Amino acid sequence: MTIDENEVVLNYINGLPDELLLDIFKRLPLETLLTCEHVCKHWNKLAKDPAVWKHILLIYSGKPGQSEISEKNLDIITSNPEYVYRIKIQYVYNYSVIKSVIEHCFKLTSLELVMCRISKEFEEDILKWPNLRKISLKNSILLSSEVDFLIKFDKFKRLNYLALSDFGLNSLNCETLLQCDYLTHIAIEKIKDLDLDFIKKLILSKQRLLKTFHIYGGSSVDDSVLQLLAQCTELKDLAIIRSESLTDRGLKCLMSLQRIEHLQIWNNNNFSDLALLTALESPALITLTSLSLSRIQNITPVIVDLISDSYKNLKFLALYQCPRIINTDYERQLKSKFRNIDVVLF
Repeated sequence: MTIDENEVVLNYINGLPDELLLDIFKRLPLETLLTCEHVCKHWNKLAKDPAVWKHILLIYSGKPGQSEISEKNLDIITSNPEYVYRIKIQYVYNYSVIKSVIEHCFKLTSLELVMCRISKEFEEDILKWPNLRKISLKNSILLSSEVDFLIKFDKFKRLNYLALSDFGLNSLNCETLLQCDYLTHIAIEKIKDLDLDFIKKLILSKQRLLKTFHIYGGSSVDDSVLQLLAQCTELKDLAIIRSESLTDRGLKCLMSLQRIEHLQIWNNNNFSDLALLTALESPALITLTSLSLSRIQNITPVIVDLISDSYKNLKFLALYQCPRIINTDYERQLKSKFRNIDVVLF
């Protein structure tokens, strides 16, 4: 295009309402957005608008082969910290490196540390961002397991997403989580030995909001907890890793989950064939898109046939180590029954 043609196009685009231009800018790749900053003063202003940058996730990775994009993102983080709202750091095993990446940012609303090694000083460092809406420490480890790691969750009044590794929540700080009034997504499935009464209070405090709830289970979950979860009207994603304490009474509560899309119930020898069949044929569950019933003692071929015939939306099914299925002739038929979905048996 000639210079005159470029000016005509630019003038036409600039004639659009700023709201529409901002919506377009939100959809641009990051490199394109940075280029737009140099087109004209108007675009420079729009390209730096918080409404645009709040959607951008900057990733810094210590994984080999990802250094080039990480260095580019690091340049953006250090040179434009006032525009950085969301950061994901992964595969970084030196906490001082993590700290150097994020210490200049003061507007963070989302902080993810994935597969990282985290120092105890992080519990104080994170207080720098009271407006965090997402905190994820997924699959990270604490450098010293001999110290209590106590994030004060009540300092993050806007928090709506929390995902922890096997540390970060214990009897010394769990009550602070009750004061996060907007928490909708809770993933604490690797944290063991949480007090049962605390779990009940947590669910009750979020009953109208809760959309995701992943928990380790064991002694922290019983049938009464399932009764409370059944009253969470917005719950779409439920995972209980250790379900040994649950009985048929709790299982039947799942039939009241009207919005559930993803269900994961592992490790149980108590559920009877009849209760499993009754629950799984309920209208609330047959619309699931993913279902995991690994290590459930009484999953039978009849139950799996029901899933095969009725679960038309299912995209993923896990039946790992279900003893009445594995090493049988029926197991060999399963792949043909579920040709269009991902089935995990081993």
